Amino acid sequence: MAILKRVVLVFCVAFVSFSDASVVVNVNKGVMKPVNIALNLFDSNKGLKDDFLKVVNNDLQGTFLFRSIPQGAFMQALNGSDKSPTFSLWKIISAQYLANIELKIDEGVLKITMVLYDILSETPVGNLTASCDVRDWRKLAHVVSNNIYERITGEIGYFDTKILYVAVQPQSRGNKTYRLALMDQDGYDHKFLTDGGTIVLTPRFSPNGKEFSFFSYREKIVNGRRVPISAGVYRYNLASKNTELVANFNGMTYAPRYSPSGNLLIFSLSQHGSSSIYTFDLITRKVTRLTKGKCIDTSPCFSPDGKYIVFNSDRGGTQQLYIMDADGSNVRRLSFSNSRYATPVWSPRGDWIAFTKFSRDGFYIGIIHPDGTGERMLASGYLVEGPTWSPNGRVILFSHQDYSRKEKIFSVDVTGYNKHEIKTPQNAIDPEWSTKNK
Repeated sequence: MAILKRVVLVFCVAFVSFSDASVVVNVNKGVMKPVNIALNLFDSNKGLKDDFLKVVNNDLQGTFLFRSIPQGAFMQALNGSDKSPTFSLWKIISAQYLANIELKIDEGVLKITMVLYDILSETPVGNLTASCDVRDWRKLAHVVSNNIYERITGEIGYFDTKILYVAVQPQSRGNKTYRLALMDQDGYDHKFLTDGGTIVLTPRFSPNGKEFSFFSYREKIVNGRRVPISAGVYRYNLASKNTELVANFNGMTYAPRYSPSGNLLIFSLSQHGSSSIYTFDLITRKVTRLTKGKCIDTSPCFSPDGKYIVFNSDRGGTQQLYIMDADGSNVRRLSFSNSRYATPVWSPRGDWIAFTKFSRDGFYIGIIHPDGTGERMLASGYLVEGPTWSPNGRVILFSHQDYSRKEKIFSVDVTGYNKHEIKTPQNAIDPEWSTKNK
């Protein structure tokens, strides 16, 4: 993307040992009491301060791991990133970390320097120097948020990423238009990528973030019923904005996803009342069938190392989760409850598999370890489905249709806390999170 090419980033971390009194956030167990952070920003041009701070504040506080101390409580004015804090004054207002940020604009270039301090141990724990076209200041604000988040939690930041989804607009007589849409993870810089002339579903980013695949088809009315026609798997290039037909198979194709290398697409193909899992080599265009039988095998997803595939199947009588080797061998069952499971997706870290679960008492978004242990539910609600992971594998997006039939996107972290809506201009389904810095 053009924005990314213009951003020049240099990040230098001073690896200083924390004192015993220092705060370390454990995002795996959840933090009910947020870390207090002071964001001091000196803007010599006095043009971006409020907007820049608002973006960083929203990023950090949106995780529920941080609480920003109000500017009016500050007892020391730091007019530059080279100014040293008087730690006792920041301790009085209960700051645990201080980000001392300076902005400068020179001939249309925004330059930033930041020093992050651990107030309790009275030491600097990170330095950041970065620049970009001033028009891309929001991107740079997300970079600041990333580095604060990374130094304090030890996890990869995800604030400069994109969310891809399907926008759904109701029309007359029960019809709907489906358009692919792209936005920043905080809902800004929203764009529609397709015109709604066809039905589009399950968009999935490639590992390099430069393109994505999706399933598309048209419909016709036959004997009063909508029948799909012209179905196929497509690729969309984000730089050129060109759409390419990958393959038009003889049957309905569902849920195409990339392999970790980006060279393969894996998907399910429905023919003659059953569905099997296939791969399609994007270089050689070779199609390989991985599963066979009269059962319904669908929603395949590779593990991050490319060695395994998780999918759901009714081969055991009910819809459950299964794992197989990447060549289709050694199939073993992962879930064993009386509920039905669908849409499994492997965490980027490889430690969890997220899924949709249907039971008599409702719909759930859950996670389970690849060895079948640790199953737990993170979110519930009317028609929650289709989880997708943040790049650091600690936050999940999913679709949620409420009782008024409004379709929305929500996020929740792996602890089950911090469930909240990601605002979109229209109804939204099938969210997909980009990899970091793409």
